Amino acid sequence: MDRKSKFQARHTSLSTPDEIPEILRQFLQQHRKITKSASHPHIIAWRTGEAVRTPVNIGQRLNKSKPELGLQYINIQQGFDDNGEKGAGAKLLEHLEQHNIINKLIIVTRWYGGSPIGSLRFRHITNTSFDSLRKAEEIV
Repeated sequence: MDRKSKFQARHTSLSTPDEIPEILRQFLQQHRKITKSASHPHIIAWRTGEAVRTPVNIGQRLNKSKPELGLQYINIQQGFDDNGEKGAGAKLLEHLEQHNIINKLIIVTRWYGGSPIGSLRFRHITNTSFDSLRKAEEIV
């Protein structure tokens, strides 16, 4: 909370961007109080991709004589929606890119407290989303 503004984040797994409208519909239906009271009920960012196994470079292998496969993502799609909080969705997406988070949708809700907090809101939005992912052990 900062100057009476509150932030809350949730995340969910996602396979394709086509799932987003239904996820948001369910979210808003299940959390009607948020829909009614929040100034920005669903600031979102998402990334999806197809996981493929690829050979690991010999210098990165633990056992140099045995081939190893690593996980790589292809056909990455990503996007965001500010939900009226200009620039917030892009900051969330940047956060997902920096931590190489794939196949997740982040939803951040903001309740405006009556006092402008300027660019600090972006820090609160990304920190709140980071906390949500960390609690679920999606990132370290």
